[in-house]
Amino acid sequence: DGVISYTIVAYVNTIVIMSMAGIAQGAQPIISFNYGAGNRDRVKETFRRLLVCCIVYAGIIWAVAMFLPQVFTTIFTNDPTLAEYTQWAIRIYLALAFLMGIQVACQQTFIALGNAKTSVFLALLRKIILVIPLIYILPHIITGDQVFAVYLAEPVADVIAVTCTAILFATQFRKALHKLEANA
Repeated sequence: DGVISYTIVAYVNTIVIMSMAGIAQGAQPIISFNYGAGNRDRVKETFRRLLVCCIVYAGIIWAVAMFLPQVFTTIFTNDPTLAEYTQWAIRIYLALAFLMGIQVACQQTFIALGNAKTSVFLALLRKIILVIPLIYILPHIITGDQVFAVYLAEPVADVIAVTCTAILFATQFRKALHKLEANA
């Protein structure tokens, strides 16, 4: 049940992240066009709206995951034992899903501002540099329930990745906006 459950949870997470990425990719050309046109206020406003949309969407997904996880599990299984186990896992894995709105909005805005390398680095930071090692490290730290420790890798990585992304974005976005002012 553990492997099947993890697969279901990973699919749910992928659906959530890809939906937010779609929202963000819709905003990319608007941010990019206005950045290229030197319209600082429209860049800021579009990013603000994108951030709000992503955070609200992520917050709704978080609420569903925490209070109605069966909404997700019924898509993938009719087995009540597997569904119950997967609902427990979803609550852990998506415990900090509300933060992902920040991650996706900032990461996609880096692309819109012509800084795809930073966006790629942030994607790799979260899923490769953090999650994979945490999957192996946390079970050695949390020895009571190793399955719980594996599922916990995702929210721990989310906190670290979102913190790094927000700090990097705050500094880089400010620099990009100052560059627009200097060129005006």
